[in-house]
Amino acid sequence: MALTKIIGDGLATSGLPTGTVIQVVNVQDGAVANTTANITNDDSIPQKTEGGEFMTLAITPTSATNKLLIEVAFFCSPEGASAICVALFQDSTAGALAVSGHLMEQAEGTVCINFNHFMTAGTTSATTFKVRAGGHDGYLTFNGNGQTTRQFGGRLASSITITEIAV
Repeated sequence: MALTKIIGDGLATSGLPTGTVIQVVNVQDGAVANTTANITNDDSIPQKTEGGEFMTLAITPTSATNKLLIEVAFFCSPEGASAICVALFQDSTAGALAVSGHLMEQAEGTVCINFNHFMTAGTTSATTFKVRAGGHDGYLTFNGNGQTTRQFGGRLASSITITEIAV
């Protein structure tokens, strides 16, 4: 018989079948923002000092051995035809955990860059994931177009979703 740990609200957090969803946290942001801080389109790992920080989300895993699935949806528009880089960071770690990008071949078109990162939680303390982005040159607009133009009344919204999964 498996032992089951029960936390304060009566939720079982151990002894669960592999693949059970333990918790889901999400942040969604429809505000327009921009940065002129670039992330160079080259063969180096993006660093926490590159690009602009646009979204953060914290989670407190219930088991250090559980898995975290981090899903990012990032709407943006560069100043002109440019490479765009969107990177995921954790806490104060300097190098990106995961990166995605897009080559815009036209000026000021909006694109959604989606990517996932799957990892072992590694902690039962609160940990914060951060999404930073930048164009290769010029400004990058988050959730909009042309530095200050919001699109679709704030309903065009970027997000981070973190799902903790039992192992």
